[in-house]
Amino acid sequence: MSTLRRKWSAALATVALAAGMFSAVASPNVFAAAAHRAPAHKKWTIGFVPGITTDAFYISMLQGARAEAAKLGVNLDVQGAAQWNYVMQAQIVNDLVTKKVNLLVIAPNDANAMIPPLKSAVKAGIPVITVDTTINDPGILVSRITSNNVQGGALAAQTLAKMIGYSGDVALMNVTPGISTTDQRQQGFLAEIKKFPKIHVVAVEYTNDQQSTASNDTENILLAHPHLKGVFAMNDVNSGGVAEALKAKGKSNQVKIVAYDAEPIAVNFLMKNEVQALIVQKPYMEGQMAVLYAYDYLSGHRKAIVKNVVLANVMADQSNKHNPAITKWYYKS
Repeated sequence: MSTLRRKWSAALATVALAAGMFSAVASPNVFAAAAHRAPAHKKWTIGFVPGITTDAFYISMLQGARAEAAKLGVNLDVQGAAQWNYVMQAQIVNDLVTKKVNLLVIAPNDANAMIPPLKSAVKAGIPVITVDTTINDPGILVSRITSNNVQGGALAAQTLAKMIGYSGDVALMNVTPGISTTDQRQQGFLAEIKKFPKIHVVAVEYTNDQQSTASNDTENILLAHPHLKGVFAMNDVNSGGVAEALKAKGKSNQVKIVAYDAEPIAVNFLMKNEVQALIVQKPYMEGQMAVLYAYDYLSGHRKAIVKNVVLANVMADQSNKHNPAITKWYYKS
């Protein structure tokens, strides 16, 4: 769910704040179990609405969706907006309902505002699956598929702790309070970092998704805490701002950055060692699974569908950043 695009006003439902409320899935086994299924006899059309059309996270998700659709012989009708706007997204949903698509896959732009249009879709006989973000009325959904943000935050804490020798001051660079996905990342990080008593969280900043704010906040933290050893940046925008400030202050080699998401710009930072590690989601797989579950629902294989799916994140750092097992998850532009 990178976060530039989608997580500011909506994100995961309140009911999903605890990662344990989801049912975990061994996702490779999902595709293996479905490999025997023949392409659809009927040409079903799946409406696919990404959170935003221009972001690499959703572009990667659509690549996975299109690959699975081609394999299963279903049509994808991809409709979306170039900005994160639930009013525009609601109209897109209404248009797809009018077109009578067979099933709707969507990354909702708002957990509450998108409930009425999605309820209207269900009432019109169009089942709904959410990807990445979801809504605060999960009972109307066939399935919801997302990343495990608590696990990702914990993984960031483990990674940063190791990089700084399990001792020293660290800071968190978040986006906006109240966004459940980034709140979950912070939650996971803070819970995990408590396991290292010699590490002290000296600042938690909110940048409103502005790189300049992230840069200014980093400079202010350095003034107050000149011995800062690490930063967890919770999206690619923040990592860019933090890296910029550290370079300007001659601290690039002294302060370690662990960032969330693998947008092309973030991967470039990783390759140049301006960011030391990335927590990487699996949007390609989210797209695949959404289309597979859409097919399962429409073809009567409904027992194969898992209601709540959380995919674990992976970590890319200087030791594995060229490893194909990791690079396959980097987001495409």
